[in-house]
Amino acid sequence: MLSLSHLALLLCANLASAARLTVSIPPSPPLLPNPSTLPPSTHAVLVGPPGVHYDVPIRRDSTFVFPDVAEASYLLTLHSRDYFFPPLRVDVSKAADESQQQTIQAWQTFRGNEWDNKGPHYGSGKGELQLQIQPSGHKEFYQERGGFNIIGFVKSPMILMALVSAVMIFGMPYLMDNMDPETKAEFEEMQKSSPLTGSGGAANQIQNFDLAGWMAGKGTSSGSGASGGGNSKKR
Repeated sequence: MLSLSHLALLLCANLASAARLTVSIPPSPPLLPNPSTLPPSTHAVLVGPPGVHYDVPIRRDSTFVFPDVAEASYLLTLHSRDYFFPPLRVDVSKAADESQQQTIQAWQTFRGNEWDNKGPHYGSGKGELQLQIQPSGHKEFYQERGGFNIIGFVKSPMILMALVSAVMIFGMPYLMDNMDPETKAEFEEMQKSSPLTGSGGAANQIQNFDLAGWMAGKGTSSGSGASGGGNSKKR
């Protein structure tokens, strides 16, 4: 039967070999100048191998304490209603010198990447590790409705197209009336020779196109005349 002294020694040995992790949230102005304003629902989760899960609430001093962490590799996440926190990888392993105290280390990790892809080192310790995590961003659940911006309104593509069309409609006649005769004549000549607005241009061809005749299988007047002349010669 074990005596009280033996039980005390065993208890001290277990406490000495247990890894203790303390996470604190320091003031980080202007994002979070006062960590005590975090709601009581803020908590930290340490997820390890299957079946190993630690979940601790925030304390009054804005810290999270994991008193006894077993040897494994963990993902540490802080959950808050109003802020984002970077996830960390926490490794608890036996000491190289086979001492009773465990080695605990922490690095930043990245979601969607390999587990071995470690980020900045947050610290290491023997038997106990105290680290600080600052928020990386503020959660925005609502988008503020912007006011009327005249510059943004003018930069709209539809408004720009309307302004250009208005300038062409109301400005071109004014320019033509105030244009000198030689330049006006050259401009009219260019319009006549243009493939779009000339007598044989695409615009005139589209305007004079006989859709009903084309669908009925009728050819052009020149083609019909040529075919008729050939028939008359044969007769």
